Amino acid sequence: MSESLKNGSVFEGTPPLISLKGVSKNFRKSGRDVTVVDDCNLDIAENEFLVIVGPTGSGKSTLLKLIAGFEVPTAGEIRVGGDIIKGPGADRGMIFQEYALLPWRNVLKNVELGLEFKGAENEGEKKDLAMKYIDMVGLSAAENKYPVELSGGMKRRASLAMILVTKPKILLMDGPFNALDSKTKMTLHTEITRIWEHEHNTVIFVTSELDEAVKLSDRIAVMNKAGRISKIFRNDLPRPRLGKAALDHDFHNRFIQLREEVLNEVKAGAGRAVCEY
Repeated sequence: MSESLKNGSVFEGTPPLISLKGVSKNFRKSGRDVTVVDDCNLDIAENEFLVIVGPTGSGKSTLLKLIAGFEVPTAGEIRVGGDIIKGPGADRGMIFQEYALLPWRNVLKNVELGLEFKGAENEGEKKDLAMKYIDMVGLSAAENKYPVELSGGMKRRASLAMILVTKPKILLMDGPFNALDSKTKMTLHTEITRIWEHEHNTVIFVTSELDEAVKLSDRIAVMNKAGRISKIFRNDLPRPRLGKAALDHDFHNRFIQLREEVLNEVKAGAGRAVCEY
């Protein structure tokens, strides 16, 4: 189920939407340069669901921020649709581990915030579009609630709606379901898969949970402690992968096999420590 790093796209014959060539990122720490991401080469196809895993300190979140344009590569280049990334853009929406909700605005007004940043002025149109995505993430009964009144899972849903309403082509998700209980997490796995299939986003998803990686991905990229992509696994498990499908004996065995292959690569990469960041 693994593939060569030279195999550019998960879809044969399709040019990549995102292309990383020789991307490295150094930070100055304690008077010396620390390499966090080192010589990463990766092509990502349009509408692909790519999951990035790796040990703590392997540069997963930094790589996501580089694609988002929040960080600038020390070396190499990142292109989206053939254009070099020079900073954040409306084509890329990022969801962080922390909640991004404003406590003085209810769910509806928080979701409308992205439209306000884009210059939308018509109140009726703003509300209609915001409600579309509030409904999509299953929060229609909570549109008038404030963040303090929401559970952790509801806050995640509201944060997701805030990004989706701006209609980004690329959705960047940095551990978005961390610290949630297993039932809420399973529900959100179903929701994000449904939204991805409906909206046709390209998703790049960082996680430390291998079950989550196998459930969601088209491919899994493993980063090691040297800040490099050590291996890419193609996930050929049939969709849907949740609910009754997961009870199939053959599906279960293939799921476990892929998870073990990825786990072995993560363990190997954890032993190649160059730096901690």
